[in-house]
Amino acid sequence: MASETVTPLQAPSSTDPMESIKAGLGTGFGAWQAFAVDLPLRIATETVRFTGCRLQAQADHLAALTRCGSLKDAFELQTAFLTRSMADYQAEARTLSHEVVEAASAEGVSKAA
Repeated sequence: MASETVTPLQAPSSTDPMESIKAGLGTGFGAWQAFAVDLPLRIATETVRFTGCRLQAQADHLAALTRCGSLKDAFELQTAFLTRSMADYQAEARTLSHEVVEAASAEGVSKAA
């Protein structure tokens, strides 16, 4: 059999694995991390927060409906709830759009461009 020269693997100088990965991938890593990791995590976090707020608002609304003394009161309460809900959803759309813009303007993305 032919003899092969085996060289040992060199350990990265940094103890931080993310730094080693970034060094190996170059400047494109920032863009990849911003859109493939950071953005989905930020959107998921915001979505869970918003969903919790909406569920609490719905529970409060249903409890308030049980205290309505007339159909007119229930109608007014329902109208106010739907109006607030639409405003909340519009604000959430702006928040999610802002998250995407922030990710696009992140340091890693601007360096990769």
